[in-house]
Amino acid sequence: MALGEIYIKLVVSFPRDAKVRALARYGADAGLARDLYVQMCLYCKDMLSDGLVPFEEVGLLVYPLDAEHGNQLAKQLASVGLTKEEANAWRVLAFTRRNGTREDVERLSQVRAEAGRTGGRKSRKRPAQKASQANRKQVGYQDALQTGSNAVSVSVPTKNVGTETGDIQTPTASAANGLTFTQRAKPITDAYYEVQPMCKWTAVNGIVVHAIKTGKYADEEICSALLRMAESRQGVTIESLRVEIEGLAPRVDRRQAATDQKFDRAMARARARDAEESQR
Repeated sequence: MALGEIYIKLVVSFPRDAKVRALARYGADAGLARDLYVQMCLYCKDMLSDGLVPFEEVGLLVYPLDAEHGNQLAKQLASVGLTKEEANAWRVLAFTRRNGTREDVERLSQVRAEAGRTGGRKSRKRPAQKASQANRKQVGYQDALQTGSNAVSVSVPTKNVGTETGDIQTPTASAANGLTFTQRAKPITDAYYEVQPMCKWTAVNGIVVHAIKTGKYADEEICSALLRMAESRQGVTIESLRVEIEGLAPRVDRRQAATDQKFDRAMARARARDAEESQR
């Protein structure tokens, strides 16, 4: 992902979602409606509209289709529960839960601006960190030991503390701005600390570093998720942060799956009959 690009979060199982599959009732329009949903998400992220798409924008989003066809597709999305009609606009129901609000984005921008202004300031001193008495490996281990909290948990290695090889190396530079994982994690943890000063800074920072190292999430995603967790007073663990970012895995509805299979078989038989009739 190039620096400065704006993107949206869309779960990889989106095409298999029960609501999306329900669009099959509209035949060839199903794919067009699905594309419109993605276009609506892109609009919401670009305009920071908190999941709202004005009616007049739909015609532009479905181009080269005509506006009337676009309105029909929008109504189809609403009929399966992906959007909701409101006054003069369509609301993309899951957008803010996965992509955050305008307030989240503006708050993160303020945090990053502040981090840029104070980038040269000495980092917060971690508990039990005495550089004069311990090397980097020992300090990392001591930091991990400070995370014994019910609200925050990280794993503590028992051997080969440091890098995967056990060797002491300088921090690996990450892909964002050439900063290290630690440098990227600090402003995110500071932002969380501002709204939850009773947290264990070191423990939360360790979880943030872990999330960054996975390479699955952008800094903005991690920071927005943490701020939402702070507002809802959730405890921060590796798993709770992952769930806040990705959302819970969809529950498998076996009855719905069986219905979908019957529907698919019925559609296949109908297409076969149409093909036979066209050959006669």
